[in-house]
Parts: sequence; structure tokens; C-alpha cells
Amino acid sequence: MRLLGVLLVVGGCHFEGGPGGSPDGSMEPDMSTPTSGMVLNWVASPALPGPVIDKVQVTDAIFQLEHLQLVSDAGADSRTTRSRYQLEWKAGTAPAQEKFPDAPVAVYQRISLDLRPDVQPPYAYQILGTWHDEDEDKPFRIADPVLLEIPIDCSVSLPAGSSVSIDVRVDLRDALNAIDFKTLQEINGVLVLSTPGPMMMMFRNKLAKAFHSDE
Repeated sequence: MRLLGVLLVVGGCHFEGGPGGSPDGSMEPDMSTPTSGMVLNWVASPALPGPVIDKVQVTDAIFQLEHLQLVSDAGADSRTTRSRYQLEWKAGTAPAQEKFPDAPVAVYQRISLDLRPDVQPPYAYQILGTWHDEDEDKPFRIADPVLLEIPIDCSVSLPAGSSVSIDVRVDLRDALNAIDFKTLQEINGVLVLSTPGPMMMMFRNKLAKAFHSDE
């Protein structure tokens, strides 16, 4: 799998070069934009890694992308499709731009993300962090072995000979607020959410809405 630095929020679609990612999160992102085609920027808000909600800090977020597709009014196209790679946010790693220089001229209406577990690792996504319980910080792990499809609405036109940048924003606040950390099973000192049940279902549904575009 190809490694992309990520967890994220999807922002606006515009004709200016948007902030991309870099291997080192402490460095300035690559702001370059190709002279033609589509550019996808991953943006986490709140920033990752870091505190997301009260008492919860995320240290690592990994998403196993089976497919990433920019879908236009003409349908899906291999020139705007990527397959089987990781999207990850962690210390020292930030999301990278995904460039589609051969994207066809069209009106793009949707970004489709298909998250699928692999044999190794056996999850579609994993989020690691710490939860502050009174005077103690407890590590947690959220790992989901189920396929998750995330459609992201976006309406932007790619004229001939132009370059269009789309920001995809990831906001984990609502998803993490759906977890009652006090009730999670503790395994070897780690609070774990990985089994089917109402809490996982609620988290999964809110995670699908955590990715969005302002355009």
C-alpha cells in the first residue's frame, strides 16, 4: 500500500493551490498546484495528532483506502481513481496532496472513499490516543474490521487547461463524542472499541460524516 500521511476534514473546492501534506508535519506543506487537472488536499480539523475533544487526544489515525474516486457527471474514471493505500495522521507525518493531472474536463459531484480491512492490518481504520480519566491518562484503540463507504458531496467544474484544488476535511469530534470511554473493555491496559454493538455502530455512522467538503 502506498502511504499517505493522514485522520482529516474535507474543505472547499477552489482554483487556487490549497495546502497539501508533507512527510514531516512540522514542515510547511507543498503548496504547488499542477498546471492542469485535479488536486485533492487532506485537512484535519482539529489538527491531528493532538487534542480533539475534552479529555481525548488522538496520536495516530490510519484509514485503509480500497478506493478513492473523484466522480464527475460523466461517472467514475480511472484517471481520477486511486486504489489500495493508507491514509495516516501521526507525529511527524502529515497528509500529502493527491494529484490527478489527467483528470478529464467535467463537473465533479462526489468524492468516494471505500475503507476496507486487509489481512494485515485487519481493520478498515484505526484510531489511537489517550483519554484523561480524573488524574490518569488511559490509552485507547478504536479499530473497525468492517467495510465503510464514505460519499463526500462536492460540486466543482474543471475547465479545459485549468487546475482545480479540492480540500477534504476530517473532523473527528462528533465521532469521538459518541464513545463512552468509561464503559470500554480494557485489554492489557488499553481501552478498546473493536467489536460490533450500538456504540461501534454509532461511532461508524458519525465517522462517515466526519469527512466532508465545503463546496
